[in-house]
Amino acid sequence: MIITLLALCCIGAGCKKKHNNDPNCTPLTSGGLEVVDHTEMTVQNVIDEVKLLPDDSSYYDFNDFYRETLDQESGTLKVKPIAHEVVRYTSTDNTGAKVQLTGLLIYPWNLPPFGRVSAPIVSVNHGTQILKRFAPSKWKSASWGDWKNFPEMVIADIMAAYYNWIIIMPDYQGMGDDVNENHPYVVRERLANATADMVEAAQKSLSCERNDWVQWNGKTFLYGFSEGGYVTMAAARELEARKVSLAGVVCMDGPYDLSGTMLDVMLGDSPFPVPYFLPMLLVGYNTMFPDAYQYSAMLKEPYRTDIPAYTTGFYDETVVNSKMPPDRILKKVFTDAFYDSLKNPNSLAYKILSENNSYIGWTPKSNMLLWHCQNDDCVPFGNFTAAKKRFTDLGLSNIDYVEWPPVELNPDRGTIHVTVAPRAFYEGSLWIYHHSK
Repeated sequence: MIITLLALCCIGAGCKKKHNNDPNCTPLTSGGLEVVDHTEMTVQNVIDEVKLLPDDSSYYDFNDFYRETLDQESGTLKVKPIAHEVVRYTSTDNTGAKVQLTGLLIYPWNLPPFGRVSAPIVSVNHGTQILKRFAPSKWKSASWGDWKNFPEMVIADIMAAYYNWIIIMPDYQGMGDDVNENHPYVVRERLANATADMVEAAQKSLSCERNDWVQWNGKTFLYGFSEGGYVTMAAARELEARKVSLAGVVCMDGPYDLSGTMLDVMLGDSPFPVPYFLPMLLVGYNTMFPDAYQYSAMLKEPYRTDIPAYTTGFYDETVVNSKMPPDRILKKVFTDAFYDSLKNPNSLAYKILSENNSYIGWTPKSNMLLWHCQNDDCVPFGNFTAAKKRFTDLGLSNIDYVEWPPVELNPDRGTIHVTVAPRAFYEGSLWIYHHSK
């Protein structure tokens, strides 16, 4: 009874205890996570989050993700309340200068007298988000009605509460508090650095008993779907180059093959279900590679005016999509000269796309899950086959390939890409669960 009352008191008011740092660890004076805001959540809070999302028995959704995770870890002693912390860390901006970026840290908030939880760090790298206000660090300030726009945060809460993992979620450049920059959408080096810097900052802050509630156990995983899958692969390359050991990398339905599969989408004759993909890419590439991606050279009017004016992070996908061709054929925005340059492997524009493919230029050393739905309508399966061919040609045996069967398109559920996301997230989390043992 005493423990129960103490636990309730802690949940309501927050408990702090003295650090018991390892004497062999020096105090952390820089390079870690700076906590901006701390919030505690009960397990019931997490369950309430899940209930806000649609629960349809006819297809696999985020409620099924919750139920299957619960089945994996049904022991009541393992289920814990969690803490949310908005954090800042040092990274670099689009010019390479030092900047403070933001992200979200979620971890099992253990109750006394049970001690610290020893746990892996899992970097959950979010998918394409047009609106800056839906970056992970903005979760707390969002209204309940907006929670449907943060599905990866609900997943992160479930994994922290039930698997007891330490979750980090970088906002990326141009997102979160970094609102004055354009988001460098699918720009490999920029997104890789922002994510890798947060991973290393978390490792420093959560080791040597520097946190009151959790201790990093030495294992680090990367995990992402869609743009998050691209970021995950890019960050894995960067962290391996920094000699940071990774326990596993989960890449799901990502646009890894920009100069091949995704270029075919950009130059194709068929409507594309999410036209905002192209404005986001063009604004990001104009920001980082202005010589090759000048608006005046790339775009016809009215797209030359509208795409940069409305792809700012302050207009939603409905608005951005409305500035694209009504028939959703992406290539119609291009000038003839720029269209020709994208088809020319010797052009600077093409070479830059190729250099930003996330699967070339390195040999993955970490265990990896490469997962893709065969009929993904937004990030075509060719991204998977291109990466698989290269990794197979390298003779790699550390990669698990999953070709998920086609999913039925139902307009009421949105695109196939969105429909399959909960299944991808569960399969990826299950892979981490087995590799974290």
